[in-house]
Amino acid sequence: MILIFLATAALFAEGATSAPPAAPPPASGRGLSGVTVTGAQAKHRALDPKEIVCHREPVMGSLFPKEVCARREEFADRQRTDQAETRRTQALGQLEVLNKADTR
Repeated sequence: MILIFLATAALFAEGATSAPPAAPPPASGRGLSGVTVTGAQAKHRALDPKEIVCHREPVMGSLFPKEVCARREEFADRQRTDQAETRRTQALGQLEVLNKADTR
């Protein structure tokens, strides 16, 4: 048993000291590409607010999403309205909790 352990340890020790094989040189005409990666991001083109885009939205109570198409500016306006309504509703809920705490 000890002999097997020592033999295995010797094999692993020998493998750890040997250097990994060197990579073969690239074949002629098949070198690395000329692409240089930098940290700079490409400039994004401005999105046209008048462009019509479509996406799928989940429908409450249904397993199937609904495809909605509208202009980008309409989606942005709807998102601003929804966020404002959510903030207003959450603020009212917090006021109700505070008012209940004051009456106790």
